[in-house]
Amino acid sequence: EQQRKLAGNMEDGVNEKEKELKISARDAYRRQVGSLVSETFYFSILIFCAVWSFFPNPFSAISYLLGALLGTAYAYGLGKSVEALGGSAYDEEDLKGSGVGSARFAFLILLFVFVGKFRTVGLQEIPAIMGFFTYQLSSLSQGLKDASAEDY
Repeated sequence: EQQRKLAGNMEDGVNEKEKELKISARDAYRRQVGSLVSETFYFSILIFCAVWSFFPNPFSAISYLLGALLGTAYAYGLGKSVEALGGSAYDEEDLKGSGVGSARFAFLILLFVFVGKFRTVGLQEIPAIMGFFTYQLSSLSQGLKDASAEDY
């Protein structure tokens, strides 16, 4: 009887530590995703200003901005999708908001629909697609930051 009680106490302690570790890892991942999304938005605004300044056609910049905003939304959905990968049906917290992640490709499809619909008005395909893939630039930046942090 005493051994069972001792084993139960040890199991409770392990479960509590495991739960704390899981919560801290989830919080760290959410901070990382937030950093990725905010950095994507920052690069989008920075490149939009450069395109607006250097290209004579304002629709190049507007097309880029449309793609960049939808790319930022895609990066958020991608983060939610990856966050839900380890979740189970028994842990509601892991699956919260995963519907956005499942529909992340809708942002790319929406971009093509908008560009196709408003091409006659002046939207351009190449700047819009380049804007969409701005999240790759911030993803590379995040990776380089992590690599340089590990060097020290």
